[in-house]
Amino acid sequence: MLETDLPEPSFLACYGCHFRNAPIQSSFCLIPAKFPARCKNFLSSKASIENMQNGIIVRVFIASPGDVHLEREEACRVIQEWNAAHSLPRSVIVEPIRVETHSRAVQGGHPQDLINAQLLERCDLLVAILWSRLGTPTAKALSGTVQEIHEFSETKGDDKVLLFFCDRPIPNAADLEQVQAVRSFKDSVKTDGLYLQYTEAEEFARLFRQQLDLTMNAILDSNEFAVITAESDRRDVTLLPEACSILAVASVADSSRILLSRMRAGHELSVGGICLTNTGDERSEAKWEGGLEQLEQCGFAEDLGYKREVFRLTRSGYEAADELWHILLLRRVNSLQQGEYDYVDVSSLAEDAFNGCRIAVPIVREKVNALGEIDALELVAGDGGTTAVRLNDKSRKTLREHEWLKFANPDGG
Repeated sequence: MLETDLPEPSFLACYGCHFRNAPIQSSFCLIPAKFPARCKNFLSSKASIENMQNGIIVRVFIASPGDVHLEREEACRVIQEWNAAHSLPRSVIVEPIRVETHSRAVQGGHPQDLINAQLLERCDLLVAILWSRLGTPTAKALSGTVQEIHEFSETKGDDKVLLFFCDRPIPNAADLEQVQAVRSFKDSVKTDGLYLQYTEAEEFARLFRQQLDLTMNAILDSNEFAVITAESDRRDVTLLPEACSILAVASVADSSRILLSRMRAGHELSVGGICLTNTGDERSEAKWEGGLEQLEQCGFAEDLGYKREVFRLTRSGYEAADELWHILLLRRVNSLQQGEYDYVDVSSLAEDAFNGCRIAVPIVREKVNALGEIDALELVAGDGGTTAVRLNDKSRKTLREHEWLKFANPDGG
């Protein structure tokens, strides 16, 4: 159990969410947090998970066309093995990110641009695997995989890309134009850096395991993901209800962009197309802008440099939002569950909007699965994944302990 001697809060710390994919038991309790004023990592004040005090997540995006599905599975297996060996002693989790498991079905742009906006911005490493197909061309690159490689290299750095080429015999049914496209791309990157070749999936797993070890050692030896632990560098943070609502809505909206428009009539703060302020009402504007400023100070949101009119969530912001949604979903299950032993259909959890923002069923299913992994919900599995849930003693205790958690309703029309 996480413990604290801090005063009654109105938000939140950590129940071990950095490690919810690891095979460990963690308590589920949000507590008041101490954050470095501008630390990029979300910290709990006294995390007691088998002596782990602080932890980080390193997200690895797995990019490839569909002809290397075995290697994609091997990459996930290698990451799971790395976590089993290193997550507890080194206080770090590596999370594999794949389009088929992490992307949301949304409209409003080219599919590849939507994928990149949803997933690439949140990742720290990219593993690209190519064999007989380069993939479908996009408006910006030779294929979606190539666009992912280029955009990730530009934003995160060439050293954060691991590139693998398979040299086993090409299938007879292969598209020769695709084969040539892979060869041409391979030739084009020869002068830009190093890549690795392999023949069979087992060899890929061995090479990827070696590269993952080297890359993680470099990351953990650097200051890039350093967690500030000195008490003098910390301060108590109590997030405002407005900050909680901005964080929750932005994390599940089609775009995490937070827009602050300054007009003659007043200031308008909107997230995901939802206007939160009552424009022209100075009290409303001050309240919501104060929430946004607090998210900046905690490192949960960052200014994108457009005269402080466009902001987005940071990685630690998404992690904090995940915790908020766990409480929100438990509250929703509690409101819908008729009896102690009755189950609630997962799709019904997405029927009511939260502050004007609807959360899609796949996202709901992903979040209730995360709760199930730490035994904070009882799940019923069906052909399409988790179909129903119900509270248990642990989730009821969590709800009682977090009755104080508040959210602000939008003031805008």
